[in-house]
Amino acid sequence: MKKITPVEIFILVIVLIFLGFYIVPKMMLSYEQKCYGRIQTNAAMMTSKVLAEFSDNTKKAVPSEVSKSLSEEMNKLVKNPINKKNVAYSVNEECEGCVVLTPDDKVRSIVLTAKDTENKLIVRTVIQPPSYVTFNKDLDK
Repeated sequence: MKKITPVEIFILVIVLIFLGFYIVPKMMLSYEQKCYGRIQTNAAMMTSKVLAEFSDNTKKAVPSEVSKSLSEEMNKLVKNPINKKNVAYSVNEECEGCVVLTPDDKVRSIVLTAKDTENKLIVRTVIQPPSYVTFNKDLDK
């Protein structure tokens, strides 16, 4: 029976290290993309809820009140994809992985923003009922 030599073991270790350097970054990148995709989904859900609230509410709804009530309601249902200790939605307070709602009562608008771990913009939505405009970071790059 042929024994495995130390040279063969060394070559096998080198091959495994190179595979590790190739596979681990791919897995980490896809995990980050999934988290950022969830954040974009969270922002889209909040956009839908805000527009529904303004269309259902026959009274003149104040954006600051709508932002506060909807963020409290949605935080019970949705979790933060990046940092589980933080909430998924916050009003005027930035936190890691959360969608920040910034209401402006004078203009009757709400701006949703979310940033990644490097403080770069993932999603920004400007809602001025009955319309909205959204920017989503391209996650394929």
